[in-house]
Amino acid sequence: MHFGISVPNNQGVRAMGDLVELAVEAEAMGYQSAWVSDHLFHAEYVAKRLDDRPYHEPLTVLTAIAARTEAIELGTSVLVLPWHHPVRLAKTIASLDDYSGGRVNLGVGVGVTQDEYAALGVPFAERGRIADEMLGAMRALWTQAVPEFHGKYYDFAGLRFEPKPMQTPYPTIWVGGNSPAAHRRLCEFGEAWHPLGIGPDDLALKADELAERLRAVGREPQVPIAVRLMLEFRDEASDYPIGRRKTCKGTPAEMIALIDAFANAGVTHVIVDGGTHHLDEATRAFEKFSKEVVPAVNA
Repeated sequence: MHFGISVPNNQGVRAMGDLVELAVEAEAMGYQSAWVSDHLFHAEYVAKRLDDRPYHEPLTVLTAIAARTEAIELGTSVLVLPWHHPVRLAKTIASLDDYSGGRVNLGVGVGVTQDEYAALGVPFAERGRIADEMLGAMRALWTQAVPEFHGKYYDFAGLRFEPKPMQTPYPTIWVGGNSPAAHRRLCEFGEAWHPLGIGPDDLALKADELAERLRAVGREPQVPIAVRLMLEFRDEASDYPIGRRKTCKGTPAEMIALIDAFANAGVTHVIVDGGTHHLDEATRAFEKFSKEVVPAVNA
């Protein structure tokens, strides 16, 4: 099992440099990846969580982490595609992949905050079609010397685009979401699945559905699967069924059982999320998890 951490750029940590230090410490603990989240405005549930505290820009955070680390992979969990322009985003990702030595994992989604879409002037009802065009456009930008793409929202041709990503043909695309639309998007554009807010039992069913979709388009039925789980150590065990748990909250033994259940459902990557802007608390939880849970799972 691959283990990563969620860097709390979304939790209102005042100084971005502290997020970088956390990622450096996580690499020293043995974590294999660091993931960041994406919002531009304090919209809906973000506003309730943060008030006036900052939400740091994800790719800036990852670039700073790349400068201070050696091997830890750099992931987005997830970038909301319609809030970005494919040409600029493709260039930023390619540049980061080059700078980091090919360590980028690009998690993508479409988001749910309608007020944020309105503030950005992007039609919420068209977000899926926009995301699909973005992925097609970025694939052309990354793989063609003189890329050409013609769509409803984006149209370009006749101009060279550089740099290309270090990874060939481009960084792994992790498609976020549990819906049939997300599965369709993965079948067409993605290499890996990043479901959110789902327990092992439901994930196993969804993974079977995804495998059938992949077979139907002539692809291998198994893909990497990453779950992001809120992490909280507790002294007493719960009787809530392991197969229905959507968070990693409990005793170390419960956490081991939960991750084993996810592994049996097809999960290959677990991202633990401290869920707090108190970095000392998050660091202690990540360290305890790395010492008491990870070795047992990977034994």
